[in-house]
Amino acid sequence: MVKLLVLFRAGAHSPQYDEGYNDFLMKLERLPGLRRKAVSTVYAGPGGRMPFGAVVEACFESRAALEAALTSPAGVEAGQTLLNFAGPDAVILFADVMEESFDSHDAASPQG
Repeated sequence: MVKLLVLFRAGAHSPQYDEGYNDFLMKLERLPGLRRKAVSTVYAGPGGRMPFGAVVEACFESRAALEAALTSPAGVEAGQTLLNFAGPDAVILFADVMEESFDSHDAASPQG
């Protein structure tokens, strides 16, 4: 599996930015081959405030599927929307993913 990760810099944003962000999220869902989308709002890190305010993940079966999605008409439209509202405030990453799931009863939990 591979992921398209978009990190959005934290900061004050205009209503137009918020509208563009929501539009981008909706257009992202139209990408062919999209398996899963996750949107995370960052509230802090170990050192307090972080430079990123949101992380969007889009998962695809393979690199070829990701590349096909990004070059499709829907991918070009989503990319243009991203550039128009966020520009340099968005960092885009492509990542190979190895995931593992753990049952909650196996995980260490605080006693108390």
